[in-house]
Amino acid sequence: MNEMLERLVPRFDEPGDWGDVLRRARGRRAPRRLVLVAAVVGAALVVGPALGVLLTRHSTPRLPAEADKRNVVVIAQPFTGHILIEAAPWKGHDGICYVLLFKRAGCVPRTPHGAVVVTPPIAGYTFDDRVVSGTAVTLTGKRVPLQVEHFPKLRVTFFLRRGRLPGLFKEATLRDADGHVVARYLLKH
Repeated sequence: MNEMLERLVPRFDEPGDWGDVLRRARGRRAPRRLVLVAAVVGAALVVGPALGVLLTRHSTPRLPAEADKRNVVVIAQPFTGHILIEAAPWKGHDGICYVLLFKRAGCVPRTPHGAVVVTPPIAGYTFDDRVVSGTAVTLTGKRVPLQVEHFPKLRVTFFLRRGRLPGLFKEATLRDADGHVVARYLLKH
């Protein structure tokens, strides 16, 4: 094998010039300005469309299209006027469409005792018409009252904790007019 290699590649006995080899291996570098311009153009091509999508899309949940928007009910924050809960009948179904704290939205069929609870802060709904009051327990053990609003036309009751600061809650309890517990929810964080 060595004989074949020696026939094809002539022997070279002069000392090697490693400085020349390293200089040629480095090659030519692009000017820094050209690299900077290429980076800015690349970023604009990648970030521009993504930013456009973010600015033209609504990231917060909205009342679904299936909602009968002619019959919307709302619960607003009294100090700021911000809408906390929106609900409307579900077109063609026995149920409601809702938005809770602009965190969760959807349409749900009516069930005898169905409920949804969203945290933090805390808000939810129930189809159980016995519910007239509620309390929540904070992580520190403090009991706070829940605002409970019944909407007879929709046959649904919403409950929420109003306050300027959101709290973390470990439990919510809903009660009937006699103070008996209708439902208790253990909340996960």
